[in-house]
Amino acid sequence: MKKFVLITLPLIVFAKELPLIECSNNNTIDIDLLKSERLISPNGQGSEFYFKVKPRTQKIFIDEKPRASQISKDLVKLIKIGTTIYGRKDVGMKPIEDNSTKECILYKQGFKRASVQLATIDNQRNSTLYNFKVGDIEHLYLTADMPITTIKELSYDKQNKSIYENEQPSLFYLGINYKIGDIYTNYTIDEFYRDLSIKAMMNISNKPTKSIGLGLGYHLTDGIEIFVARIWTQNENIIGESSGHTPTTTYGVSFDLNRGLEWVRNIYYH
Repeated sequence: MKKFVLITLPLIVFAKELPLIECSNNNTIDIDLLKSERLISPNGQGSEFYFKVKPRTQKIFIDEKPRASQISKDLVKLIKIGTTIYGRKDVGMKPIEDNSTKECILYKQGFKRASVQLATIDNQRNSTLYNFKVGDIEHLYLTADMPITTIKELSYDKQNKSIYENEQPSLFYLGINYKIGDIYTNYTIDEFYRDLSIKAMMNISNKPTKSIGLGLGYHLTDGIEIFVARIWTQNENIIGESSGHTPTTTYGVSFDLNRGLEWVRNIYYH
């Protein structure tokens, strides 16, 4: 019988309880790795994962919600960009029992792609919350690409550990990217090549083919990449007629599409 519980401290509402079981001989994941890793499911929906919990853990609660792929979420953001351009306490818990010989839990993936929260409670009623993503490997995503000529055009926010542009860019691009590795995984230095991506670029404006390009990107941190690209920009004569494209090499920084939406709004509504 499924059990549901309201846990106020970890902020999980009506989460299903997972039973503690004895560890099997299957590959077991240390639960603390969930704070820094995503789970790639080998069999899609229905994949099974064994987690080894911390000592003295007595209760485990799970909340699993379906999620969309990154590329589908980016396409929704892109529609917003196009529209802007062209439109102008504990409840129900049983007394804690002795589970000293049971150190693992079994999580069976219920959706093809899911966002999951796990809450653990030990014998002192201390709780720990884990958040992670599970699903098949993903490579495709969109970015807002900003060419730069000098590093002084950027600033670094130590508090947020992120990079920002100092001024509204006058020229920026939509990047259609394919990352060699998984887009949700942060790779170690010995697997640096998995953070490389190939990108096709087009000008974010009412004439997207006016400036197009191909480039190579490298993932730095969440939502931030650097890139080098070959750009072909359309030439225009004095009467506005096109006369071929001029190639140039450019460098820059790629941001999440939300940043591109901010730039577009600043241009069309200010």
